[in-house]
Amino acid sequence: MKIFSLILLASSLFNLPALHEAGFRGEGITIAVIDGGFFRANDPTVFPQDHILGAFDLLAGDSTSCDTIGMFDNPLNQHGTCVLSTMLHDSIGTAPGASYYLIRSEDMNAEYYGEVERLARAFRLADSLDVDIVTVSLGYCQFDPAPGDSVNPLDFTYADLNGSSVASQAATQLARNGRLVFVAAGNDGDNDWHYIGIPSDADSIITVGAVDLNDEPTYFTSYGPTSDGRLKPEVSALGLASPVYGTYDIDSLGHYVGGIITADGTSFATPETAGMAACLWQALPNLTAMELRELIMQSSSLYPSYDYRRGYGVPDAWLAYTSATGLDALPKTNAMPDSDRRTLLFINGQVVIERDGRRYSLLGTRLQ
Repeated sequence: MKIFSLILLASSLFNLPALHEAGFRGEGITIAVIDGGFFRANDPTVFPQDHILGAFDLLAGDSTSCDTIGMFDNPLNQHGTCVLSTMLHDSIGTAPGASYYLIRSEDMNAEYYGEVERLARAFRLADSLDVDIVTVSLGYCQFDPAPGDSVNPLDFTYADLNGSSVASQAATQLARNGRLVFVAAGNDGDNDWHYIGIPSDADSIITVGAVDLNDEPTYFTSYGPTSDGRLKPEVSALGLASPVYGTYDIDSLGHYVGGIITADGTSFATPETAGMAACLWQALPNLTAMELRELIMQSSSLYPSYDYRRGYGVPDAWLAYTSATGLDALPKTNAMPDSDRRTLLFINGQVVIERDGRRYSLLGTRLQ
């Protein structure tokens, strides 16, 4: 499938083009992106620099300086750029009108417990910046062992997934301070760990799993629930062949060549959802973070049914907006059988969304 088609379908899973066409592209909403560095994010040919309010490198201590150890210049730090592109890039972003703070907390060279504590600091920094939304595509369960050891004694266990870690508590506090917090569920569904990580076990946040274009869970998306029985993830989004901006080659002059590519992971499903939420919050500015969180879950494709890989399913931005404003709202209080879940159809060369026996255009217009 061509990249253009993937871009269209990634957005259509949220039914988001309707909000974009209505003028809601995230303007006035501030998002903090916490990751492991943002290669080339300071390049105006990649992202509009007037939408990036600042960058902070917590690997340099409490410094607010940028790029002190390769935050923008080291291609190893490309993950954060891919994450940011799902929201800000003008051709694929779910919230190209929003403003962004970039926070580096992850050390891409190793996995150690100190990263959990540094992530907690990043959450507190985001709170001090008075952002509206925080998105994190990081998670922790097991750490690099010391040389000669097979395990690290600081490894988490499933019992630890109860929201009690320092990072999870910081995420919960951030949410209860009025921020909307999104955390990736993780990509451990098909390995021995199997479950979500930390801080995706935090309370009051939205943990995001990964689905394919048919709203089916990917093989890798991590499982909930938390060890104390709370539903995780809450929602899911496209995480298989997600369109992202990435660097994929070096030209004859040694310059990096980048463009739209595809990537797999809850890392990309999560910021896609955060960007969608930014558009919704712009459209519904009187909602609190917790009210918007509830609305997003209620608009999702399985609600009120759920499972422990997709949560309530994929949110429907147009349904959420119309439900909140009373505009041609679909009923969302009764469980739908599998045969009536939202599906994507191609009719006369156009993408059509079918839900609950009704068909809609990408702009939310009822077709039948």
